[in-house]
Parts: sequence; structure tokens; C-alpha cells
Amino acid sequence: MTLLERIHHLRTAAAAADDAHAIKQRTGALVTAAEAVESLLKDVRQVAGGMAELRAGGIALGEDLPDAAMDKVTSLLRETAASLAAQDVDAPLDSVKAHIKQARTLIDGLRQVVDGAWVKELSRDTPPINEDLVNALAKSGLDIEQLRAEIENAHGILNVLRNRAVPQPGDIAKLAAARESLRSCGEEISRLVDPALARVIMDAQEATGMPLSSFTPGVLTQLARLGILDRFWVRLR
Repeated sequence: MTLLERIHHLRTAAAAADDAHAIKQRTGALVTAAEAVESLLKDVRQVAGGMAELRAGGIALGEDLPDAAMDKVTSLLRETAASLAAQDVDAPLDSVKAHIKQARTLIDGLRQVVDGAWVKELSRDTPPINEDLVNALAKSGLDIEQLRAEIENAHGILNVLRNRAVPQPGDIAKLAAARESLRSCGEEISRLVDPALARVIMDAQEATGMPLSSFTPGVLTQLARLGILDRFWVRLR
């Protein structure tokens, strides 16, 4: 092989290597764009589901959420996905990248509105449960395991819902059921013990105890009714 032939061979090999590198870069850019579109489509479906769930529950999303925004982002992503499939091998991806950026901005705006409405709904008053009283009643001998299980289950559901930025189908019903369960449990506790008796039961389990004068005839009658009178003892100090 002459020197000139050798030089030509090297130049041909270098050009082929450059083409392979360019093809690899181009393929990577197309894959990245396609993955971005797929991710945005997934986000759109999630946000749309959250919107539908909130509206089904009668929760207003505010005037700053035009339905046209959802139509716009959906149309934009479909157009971008179609353009990727028909993209020329050496055509610039500037317009595709711009569409992806615009879609992301629209989706983020929609998500903020949905998230705000969901957080507001979650922050509404939840029926309070005096956990200390529940524990004190259990220690005093009352069989309230079923009641405690219902309370723990309701709180568990609420915790799961609070960790969701966007509600899923059925979440509004779960939220309402959990709140109703806590309300019902609170009423059941109130039927078991009135505030005065609750204070006696709780304070009697403290190290300092309760004065003997706190055990009025009415308190003793209620303790007997609950079947736990024999669990209370008098200690002289």
C-alpha cells in the first residue's frame, strides 16, 4: 500500500467513525425526547384523573384552571409525539424541545391548582379523637379494641391520602369514610364516658393520682356501670 493509499484509507475510516458518533448522538437525542414525551403524557393522565376526582366530589378548582389548558397540553404532546416519528435524520430538534418545555410548564401549572384544591380539602376539620383518653380507657379495663382498631384504620387512610399530591379515583370517598369513622368513634367514646369521668380515669392513672373527693357517688356509679370499679384502689400517702 502506497503512502497516498494509506492516507486515503485513514481519512475514510475517520469519516466513518465521525458518522457513527453522529448517529449515536442523534439516536440518543431522539430517545431522550421520546422518553420526555412519554413521561409528560403520564403526568397529564395523573393530573386529569385528579381533576376528575375532585370535581366528582364537588370540590371547586378555581377560575384559574381553564379546561382549555388541559386540551392544549394534550394536543401539544400528541403533535410532538407525531413529529418525532416523522423527524428527518438530520433535522434540528429545537421545535420538539420547545414543545416539551411548553408542555411541562402547562402541566406544572395544572398540577399546582389540583394540588392546592386537594390540600385545602385535606386540611378541613377532621373529627378529633383524644388518643390519651382511648389509651387510658384501655388500661382501665374497658374492652375497646374494636374501637381502637377503627381509629387506627381511619388515621392510616388519612396518612396515605395526605402523602398524595394528586388524588386518585375513589380518594374523596375514602376521605369521607375515614372522617365519618372518626366521628362515629368520638361519639361512641362520649357515650362511654362523660368529660368528668374521663378526667377521673385519666388522672387516676398518673403518678400523682386523684383526690378521694373526686370519686363522687356519680363517678362511682358510672365506674360500676362500666364494670371497672374494682380496678380502682385507694392508696394513703
